[in-house]
Amino acid sequence: MNDRETRRYDMFGRAKTFGQTNAADFAAGSEATKRFGNVSKIITDLDAAKANQQRDGTTSKAVLMDALRLDVQNITRTARAMDQDEPGMADKFPPPKSSSDADLVTTADNILGKLAAAPGDSPATQAAKAALVAKFVAHELPAGFVQNLKDDRAAIDSAQDSIESDDEEGVASTAAVGRLIKDGMKEVNYLDAIMHNKYARDPDKLRAWQSASHIERAPQREKKTPAPSPTPPPPQ
Repeated sequence: MNDRETRRYDMFGRAKTFGQTNAADFAAGSEATKRFGNVSKIITDLDAAKANQQRDGTTSKAVLMDALRLDVQNITRTARAMDQDEPGMADKFPPPKSSSDADLVTTADNILGKLAAAPGDSPATQAAKAALVAKFVAHELPAGFVQNLKDDRAAIDSAQDSIESDDEEGVASTAAVGRLIKDGMKEVNYLDAIMHNKYARDPDKLRAWQSASHIERAPQREKKTPAPSPTPPPPQ
């Protein structure tokens, strides 16, 4: 929620507390009791909407990227070592062009294209890929390093789908917050009229209601005092 919405949310909470404190003043099923109940429900719904606005996919994706980066580093570093006796090996498995996630994913895809068996591969291509894999395994990469790379790469796509879904939920939750704030203000407007009628001869409680239903203003920014213009030197 933004600051404007938060100030109204806080006011709803004060109005709810006022209704609970003074519940004995209102008959069960009265208009005031109904409106206070509506405010309480709106607060509950706002809490749920606020929770849905928070996204938690970014950290998990970062962790997955670190795992993919380690996979790629192990393969490209091994290729550079083999290049000393097999020129061209490092060129087949170059490192990412930059530290960006996009370049890392592109590099992983290129490596998989050279090492992972694909459904359309010919027998000769399958044999060539298996021979390349065997060379890396001979340099102590795990026997399943290609499958590990495939799994880590697939996890990135899965995390991205989750984040995009969270983003859609966040947009929907933001719209819900706006609607609920509007509904809450409507209920408080009803209650304001009721409280003025109810407590017309009870100034203390009326002031308590006015304090509870008051919306705090946003703090004003301090105005910067312009620096004084430098005094020109006296004419010579």
